[in-house]
Amino acid sequence: MENKKIQEKKLFEEESPAEEKDQEAGAQEDRKNARWKHGALRFYACAAMALFVAIASGWGICQLVRAINEGEEQQKMMAQPGEQVEDNSANEGKAIDVDKMITRILDRVTFEAELNPLEESVASGMIDVAEGTDLRIYMGNGTYSDELVVMTALSESDAKQNQRNVEKHILEMQRQFEDYIPKEAKKIDSAVKVRCGCYVVVCITNDSDTAQKTINAFFKNK
Repeated sequence: MENKKIQEKKLFEEESPAEEKDQEAGAQEDRKNARWKHGALRFYACAAMALFVAIASGWGICQLVRAINEGEEQQKMMAQPGEQVEDNSANEGKAIDVDKMITRILDRVTFEAELNPLEESVASGMIDVAEGTDLRIYMGNGTYSDELVVMTALSESDAKQNQRNVEKHILEMQRQFEDYIPKEAKKIDSAVKVRCGCYVVVCITNDSDTAQKTINAFFKNK
């Protein structure tokens, strides 16, 4: 009986190193797997970061190109700031009958769509104006680019600022129509733009010759 116990003890002692080896191999495998998982996570994190940087860089380049293009287009538009009918600097404070001018334009100029006045709050959200400027915008429905804008500033210098702002409005309109109604964008390209003293008038219509003559005549006769 005693010999049997001694044999079992020896057998147990002989098996212990094998178990230890198995445990050590298992631990090494776990460490290997952990290192692999860590490496994989690090790889994916780096790849995600690289993708984010690439997207951000691409977006930045697109924005830069767009800004350059916008600047070039705006400079082209600024090179033709509209007809200066007359030097009205000496009469900056002399008002003209804006309602009468608008009525005359709407009566004599042919528009493809019926123009209706926008509410003041809506109009002010479309075009930035100098402080104290009276802004009137008449528009047709969304499928036509026909439009009449009349801006009355407190001074001629403010009118020049208003003119720059309305040029931006025209440029943005043109881009929008180019996307879904190109022929209306061409109409915007030939918009009538007149600045006289503290007044700025913009008229978008196919009947641009009549619009030009009507606006000029009104300012000259007052």
